Amino acid sequence: MPAVCNELDQRIPTALLQGDTARLREDFLMLAAHELRTPLTSLLLQLQLTKRMSERDPEKTPAWAAAMLAVFDRQLGRLVRLCDDMFQVRHTEIELRAPARELVDLVVLVREVVATAVAQRPAARGAISIAADGAVIGQWDRSQIERMAFHLIKNAITFGENKPISIEVRAKRARARLVVRDHGIGIAREDQARIFARFERAVPVEHFGGLGLGLYIAHAAARAHGGVIRVESELGRGAAFIVDLPLAPRSPERGRRARARRTGQARAPDRSPPSGRALPPRRGHGRRAPVPPQVEHLKLAHLKVAYQHQRPQRHS
Repeated sequence: MPAVCNELDQRIPTALLQGDTARLREDFLMLAAHELRTPLTSLLLQLQLTKRMSERDPEKTPAWAAAMLAVFDRQLGRLVRLCDDMFQVRHTEIELRAPARELVDLVVLVREVVATAVAQRPAARGAISIAADGAVIGQWDRSQIERMAFHLIKNAITFGENKPISIEVRAKRARARLVVRDHGIGIAREDQARIFARFERAVPVEHFGGLGLGLYIAHAAARAHGGVIRVESELGRGAAFIVDLPLAPRSPERGRRARARRTGQARAPDRSPPSGRALPPRRGHGRRAPVPPQVEHLKLAHLKVAYQHQRPQRHS
C-alpha cells in the first residue's frame, strides 16, 4: 500500500500541489484574520477609552500606567497591520486594479509612515534619515502608497541590523522616485527575482518573523499605479528598494500605444471610411480617370486650328 501511495504522489504534478498549498494557506490566513479582527477591535476601543481617561487627569495616572498604555498601543497597532496584510492575500489583485486617486505629497506621506514605523520599533528612531528636495505631489491612492512605503521601511528596519537607513524622495520628469536603502544582511542575487511573490522569503523563518507578504503588497501597489519596483543588493552589503511612480495616470490611448510598442503590434491608422464608400484619390496619387473619345477629338481639333493661325502666310 505505501508503494501505491508513493506512485500516486509522483504522478501528481508539482504545480498542482503548489497551487493547492497556496490556496490552503490563503484560506487559513483569511480565517485567522477574521477571527482576530473581532477581539482586536474590542481591545482597541478599550485602549482608546483608557487613554482618554488618563489624559483627562494625568496627575492621577502613574508613570508606569502611561508607559504600559504606550506599549499596548504599539503592539495592538502591529496586530492590526498584520490582520490587514492577511486580508490582502486574496484581495490585493482585485482591489489594486482601480486606485482611488487624489493629490498626495509623497514626502509628507513618507515622513508620516516613518513616524508610524518608529513608534512600533523605537530602537530605529535615530537610524532613519529622509532626503528630499521639496514637495513631490502626484495623483495616487493614499492608502495603497502608504502601505507600500510602510512595508519597504519595515523591511529595512527588520533586516538592517540596526545600521543607518536612508530614504530618498525625488521628482524626475513625470515620475516620482522612492529609494529605501539599508546596510544590513542583503539579499542573494538568486533570491531577488522571487521575493516580490506571495509567501516568498529569502531568510529562514526561524530567525525572522513575518508572513512573506510585505514586498508582495508593495509590488502590487506600485504596479497598480503604473509604476515599477526593483531591488539592488548583495549579501552582506545591504539592500536598496527603488520605486518609480508616474505623477499622473496614463491616458487610455497612451496606455494602448505603449502596450502595442512593447508587444511589437503597432499598426498604421485605418483610413477606410465607416460607410464602406471608397475614398477619393489623394492629390498626386492613384490612376487618372480615362478621357472620353469625343473630348479627345475636340481637343485635337482645337490644337489644329490654333496651329494654322500661328503659321506665317505666303505671299505670291
